[in-house]
Amino acid sequence: MAEEFLINQSLIKDLLKYEKDELCGLVFTNKWIYKNFGKSSLANNLGHYFEYLTTGSLPKGGHIPVADNTKPYEVLGKQAEYFNYLFDKKGITITNNGLDIVADNKWIGTLDILAEWKDIFDTDENVVLDPSNTDYKVIIDLKYSGLLEDKFSEFGWHENSLPYNEKTLLQATHYKFLYWKNYGINIPFFFFVFDSKKPKLAKLIHININEYHLEQHEKFLHKAKAYFDNQLKLGFAPKPAYSRCVDCDYVDMCLFKEDIPPMIHINL
Repeated sequence: MAEEFLINQSLIKDLLKYEKDELCGLVFTNKWIYKNFGKSSLANNLGHYFEYLTTGSLPKGGHIPVADNTKPYEVLGKQAEYFNYLFDKKGITITNNGLDIVADNKWIGTLDILAEWKDIFDTDENVVLDPSNTDYKVIIDLKYSGLLEDKFSEFGWHENSLPYNEKTLLQATHYKFLYWKNYGINIPFFFFVFDSKKPKLAKLIHININEYHLEQHEKFLHKAKAYFDNQLKLGFAPKPAYSRCVDCDYVDMCLFKEDIPPMIHINL
């Protein structure tokens, strides 16, 4: 059964949360084993629609995202225009979007954008050109967020906290690893983060990852897969918690749910 699974970075993030008792095993099973991903939040819907407008990429399931006439989608439309302006101004040419890359028949990832960006190598000394990267390729991952200056949320994009954001760096490392493993070239990786509240506001973030870290990521992946395979045999255990259960998509069918708040005792 385990051999049927290709491991992506989102699965690994949830696996880490499960190991730390931050995610219920029943949620993990529904999501990754039965492919029942549950309901999508407004933030997710906006992100999907932004990627669709800017690159034509469709979310999982292949459905075409739909907008409405509310303020968030009005801002999104302006940000999609700014995306086109920014790429033209920076001299970025998209060569592939929504590109699935599989490495060693075990690991997978979908690159939002694979692009040619010669100007960045000519103008920014912090972005190093691999001699084998003759087409000036870069990986760009699109984000649509209202947390550009947030230092504390796991979804925040403040540059001072990003070096400590394990989940964000895992995504960058995994995508670079896949390209490096398949093509033998360590190409630059960027997050392009567009503000969901204010048009014409964005952050361009270069994540510099050397080959040593890519090699360490491969070792980490093998450990993660071994843990995943073992848990598949054992079964992913329920890990109910009131704060999570009340928002769970599967709560109505769950026999292990905690839907009563625990008593809090304050001693003076």
